[in-house]
Amino acid sequence: MHGDSGARKDGGYQLSHAMWLEKAGDVEGAAAAYRTVIEAGVPHTAGMAATNLGVLLTRHGDPEGAAAAYRQAVDSGHPDAAPLAAANLGVLLQQQGDVDGAAAAYRSAVDSGHPDAAPRAAFDLGNMLAERGDAEGARAALQHAVDSGHPEDAPGAAFCLGYLLKQQGRPEEARAAYQLAIDSGHPRAGSMAACNLGFLLKLQGDADGAAAAYRRAIDFGHPDFAPKAALDLGLLLAGNGDPDGARSALQRVVDSGHPHLSEDARTALAGLG
Repeated sequence: MHGDSGARKDGGYQLSHAMWLEKAGDVEGAAAAYRTVIEAGVPHTAGMAATNLGVLLTRHGDPEGAAAAYRQAVDSGHPDAAPLAAANLGVLLQQQGDVDGAAAAYRSAVDSGHPDAAPRAAFDLGNMLAERGDAEGARAALQHAVDSGHPEDAPGAAFCLGYLLKQQGRPEEARAAYQLAIDSGHPRAGSMAACNLGFLLKLQGDADGAAAAYRRAIDFGHPDFAPKAALDLGLLLAGNGDPDGARSALQRVVDSGHPHLSEDARTALAGLG
């Protein structure tokens, strides 16, 4: 027992030293130190060192070395390192065009149930499958991320799920998914979902609902999506006989100074007379 405790302590020191070297900008020194920890084979630290090495090599242009390190971390079975490495490996393999390998890595992370790695991998898997035309697989993966309730990944997955459902001709389910993203309060996903919900409701002929959704997007205050929603709201109100409301919304876009949308808003304001 004492020997194992000493090895753990020593491995922990070496891992901390490797992380310090990385933070100090010594890439080669950090990589060598991580490899020393991995080769020592102490389960508590080897898996984390392999994951960290994979991240380091990814950042510094060695994807093959990174993939090998991530696989070592996955094989370690470490409860944190293995799922995190699997999620990262999925991203790396997807970037390299290995869709099957990426899907397997993502599913490994999802199946782990890790509170951070599993939702992120489900989100990434869902988006990859959507890009590949596997709508049902994408929907299941994105729903998994939504159901996780993860504060960062669930709102983004809800937005993507809403978009996918709209593309599939399931507008009511899309509305529900968008609403989940909005209700999360996530500054980016909520803003995007409110904009898209407004557009969807406008298509369905629900002008009041669309206006409310656009106003919700404005309230989020996102530097891109709030002006976009204000422009869409202004155009909606102008077309529905509310010139004063339209002017107010369009002026908000102009005042935002958005590099592209403010000019569109000026043009629309001029058209109102």
